[in-house]
Amino acid sequence: LIGRVIVIDPGHGGADSGYTAGETTEADLVFDLASRIEGRLAAAGATVYLTRGRTVGQTAEDRTAFANQARADLFLSLHMEAHGSAHARGVASYYYGTGSGASSTVGEEFANLVRREVIARTGMLDCGSHPKTWDILRMTRMPAVRIDCGYLSHPVDRLLLLDARLRSTVAQAVVAAVQRLFLPADADPATGTFLLPARG
Repeated sequence: LIGRVIVIDPGHGGADSGYTAGETTEADLVFDLASRIEGRLAAAGATVYLTRGRTVGQTAEDRTAFANQARADLFLSLHMEAHGSAHARGVASYYYGTGSGASSTVGEEFANLVRREVIARTGMLDCGSHPKTWDILRMTRMPAVRIDCGYLSHPVDRLLLLDARLRSTVAQAVVAAVQRLFLPADADPATGTFLLPARG
């Protein structure tokens, strides 16, 4: 990943804490996850930027402008979901696309890669990849993906996401997906098998 610039966007932040699970907020959890990904990508040689600090919030316009100014090769927005249905759970990813026309080919490829790596390594439910025209995906000049890493409103997903070991596993999955995106097709390993150097 030497020479690659990757922007990681921890969702929410500042006054927007996202969903709250006990004393823990979605904003805190995705920032922790982003920090774990940042360290692993940097160890692999990439230049990595986060769109916000631990206690700071940014608008979608600020986040995408930051990524564009950084001339990033890839943009990944991290979220954890919540839903009124007690049955909603699992991992989904999103890339820029109208659903009937223009779409980001590389964004779609990475959305599928990162979702499948997370599913393969965590055993969480697969909710698929979907095209969206959200600002965070539409206003970036590089392939951009949002991944929802599970539902904090679901008791099983919440227990998993509150576990630092699970967040480390998700971070490893994300880094494996990034590595695979930039590998030549003939060198691309099977999902869930790409091994990374051991790190805390």
